[in-house]
Amino acid sequence: MMIKSLLLGAAAGIVALGAAQAADLPMTKGEAVEYVKVCSTFGPGFFYIPGSDTCLKIGGEIRADYRVFGGDTPVAGLRSGSFNRNDNRSAFGTQGRIWFDARTQTDWGLLRSYFQINASGRTATRIGTGSTNTFSVDKAFIQFGGLTAGYAHSFFGFYDNEYGDTIWAPYYAESNTVNLLAYTAQFGGGFSATLSIEDGRDHRADGLDGVFVGLGGGTGTAYLAGGQQVPDIVGQLRYDADWGSLAAQAAGHQTRSGDIIGANGVPLPPGGGGIPHENKYGFAVGGTVLIKIPVIDGGHFIVEGQYADGATDYLGAGNTVLGSSDVFFSSTAVARAERGKGWSIVGELGGNITPVLNANLVASYIDTQYNNAVLTPTGGFQDYKIQEFTVAGNLTYTIVKGLTIAGEVSYTRVEQNNIPNAVVAPTALIDDKANIWQAGIRLKRTF
Repeated sequence: MMIKSLLLGAAAGIVALGAAQAADLPMTKGEAVEYVKVCSTFGPGFFYIPGSDTCLKIGGEIRADYRVFGGDTPVAGLRSGSFNRNDNRSAFGTQGRIWFDARTQTDWGLLRSYFQINASGRTATRIGTGSTNTFSVDKAFIQFGGLTAGYAHSFFGFYDNEYGDTIWAPYYAESNTVNLLAYTAQFGGGFSATLSIEDGRDHRADGLDGVFVGLGGGTGTAYLAGGQQVPDIVGQLRYDADWGSLAAQAAGHQTRSGDIIGANGVPLPPGGGGIPHENKYGFAVGGTVLIKIPVIDGGHFIVEGQYADGATDYLGAGNTVLGSSDVFFSSTAVARAERGKGWSIVGELGGNITPVLNANLVASYIDTQYNNAVLTPTGGFQDYKIQEFTVAGNLTYTIVKGLTIAGEVSYTRVEQNNIPNAVVAPTALIDDKANIWQAGIRLKRTF
């Protein structure tokens, strides 16, 4: 009993001593967990980056395309032919997109950075295999107040950037993403003005990178574009109201010739082949009218048209089947070099028929020509012309939120005037016409 009492007393003493020592220790709390907070300032989907006052939105989509084709195969400067065994009657394509939109409200205005990258498993094309496993930067720009810097949509027009609601069908309007430095001033009452300095290399409309398009190609001579000296200057005046928008835009573009490569691959001296080095300036002017249709959810009617001389990219020439170059050389008359000029127009009517069904109808036309570009059998010269017309209609059904299925049918008509019947020594000038059909469906998941 004595031993038991001694043991219990010792244990009680140890517990009391431990409690006294613990009372002398400082009290600590667990570190606070910093949860992600919703940012409602800039709309749904934004959240605060932990530890900052910057709001970020991450989004993306997956597109699965299934298409069929029919009609003719047009060739620049030659008579068109029917579809052959090298052409695709059907083709599939898949693309994934992801984007990051970061915004911070500062004392000097909104600071925004936007980045989007596209990855294609394979594109669905009418001719050839299409690109496979390609990654491309769609946009990457910074905005601060009225300043925009980086890789963004050209400020010439706004149809393609804000509408352009075809799925695959081409239309003819400025649709390039370019490197630029721009400033937009807001005057109040819906009026704004933008001055943009844009990389002229991104506005070259030649069929090949740095190579001017030549008719036929019988001589094997390549006419290279010269290096850029002066960037493109783009200006736009715009008015936005509840009923719609109006805009007027203009651009200046430099065309500068470089080396002329002969049939043996050796550069010719200036003036070689009869074509001297030249430095010319082209221009483009255009206008846009948007009318909102209030009786239809998202209802709109928009028309955008433009005229260009030596700046055919602003016509949407890069979207054409045959292509329309800024400068044209004829292989049958290499002493002739003419700037491409012409006009284009696009119109769209669309809106939501029901809360889950959207419809759009788009029609577009482009007309380009090159003066005195074709040698006639009598020794004179004729203008070479390319005209193209496209009409397309589509329906998009929302299956569930974020998942849609869309179908589109389109028809394109291509015409050439005054092309040589033979490449090197034409005996007669002929016209040519080609018809192209395409249809398909797209499944798209947006998140």
